[in-house]
Amino acid sequence: MRRFALTSIALALVVSAGQAGPKEDLLKTWDKGAAWLASKQAADGSWTSAAFQEKPDVAMTGLAVAALAGSAEGRKKYAEVIDKGCAYLLKNQAADGAIANEGAVPKLTNYKTAIATTALATVDKAKYKEALDKATKWMIAFQYQEGGAQKADKNDPNFGGAGYDEKKDAPRGDMSNTSYMLEALAAADVPKDSEAFKRALTFVQRCQNRSESNDGPGFDKLGLVVGDDGGFFYRPGESKAEKETLPNGKQCFRSYGSMTYEGYRSLIYAGLTKDDPRVKAALAWISKHYTLDENPGMKMQGYYYYLNAFASGLDAAGLSEIKDSDGETHKWAEELTAKLASLQKDDGSWIGSERWMEDNPTIPTMYALLALDKAANHVK
Repeated sequence: MRRFALTSIALALVVSAGQAGPKEDLLKTWDKGAAWLASKQAADGSWTSAAFQEKPDVAMTGLAVAALAGSAEGRKKYAEVIDKGCAYLLKNQAADGAIANEGAVPKLTNYKTAIATTALATVDKAKYKEALDKATKWMIAFQYQEGGAQKADKNDPNFGGAGYDEKKDAPRGDMSNTSYMLEALAAADVPKDSEAFKRALTFVQRCQNRSESNDGPGFDKLGLVVGDDGGFFYRPGESKAEKETLPNGKQCFRSYGSMTYEGYRSLIYAGLTKDDPRVKAALAWISKHYTLDENPGMKMQGYYYYLNAFASGLDAAGLSEIKDSDGETHKWAEELTAKLASLQKDDGSWIGSERWMEDNPTIPTMYALLALDKAANHVK
């Protein structure tokens, strides 16, 4: 009997040793992707993309640096690569604090500055404090507001938001740029009581389908109303998922996955708690549309962007589990790891659809690694 027991224990140990757990699976998938991404760094420390004519780019570099530096292991293993990337970002910081590629068309100053700020803060907040202070000061000044670099009063749909900076005659904030800005401000430890976060909340709730908190500025001119499903759309004048007709025959902007997760984490960055009705409404939409098979409302368009928004939103909320509308509990980080492992190419990269440049492997690989960085906080 004793011999049988020892044999059974030994067999169990062998089987156990051969079975990787969720943490090991995540690290294996991340390591393979990180090796591919690190190999694409240019001699000047930058990353390029076919989407930007293979020119050195601040946004691509910032995303890559943040992805590789998203864990202590990554910061150690890729220290030299990360340091070169940071040097490239700092080289492109202007005297006013903005971090962008001089002469680039489009310039995308807010987008690039926000991504670069998050990257530098992820690597070492103390080391890059001076650069971070300058960059956050620029972003706050560039936010749509009364008396700011881009003037907008509280009745303006853009008020409190952030956007691209190309159309000076037609300003427009959007949920994606605003989320990047808020992530950067939070990463750089801008105080939560900052007016920047308070202003942003006004914009963010105007991108949510919740009529109790969204006053819908300008919606009537578009012949639209605010919906009530709790999800988010791109900006007060547009949804990338188009429109939908409500039971009462009126139309509203259709909520969709990536913007709802961006809106969800933005509400949290703005200081709202899980008990706030706006946060509850967003989580209700997320629970109803929980999936890793597509970007809800957009099918496979922007899929890897969606996966990063998905992980970033749930991580910002501190959630390790989430229930779907059927009451099933999901350990989302484990499910995300399995999904990304199944989609990873043999060389370590990922590739998506043509929309939003995800058919170029650099971009979806960055998004995938960033998503895994967030998932790592929730797997054992």
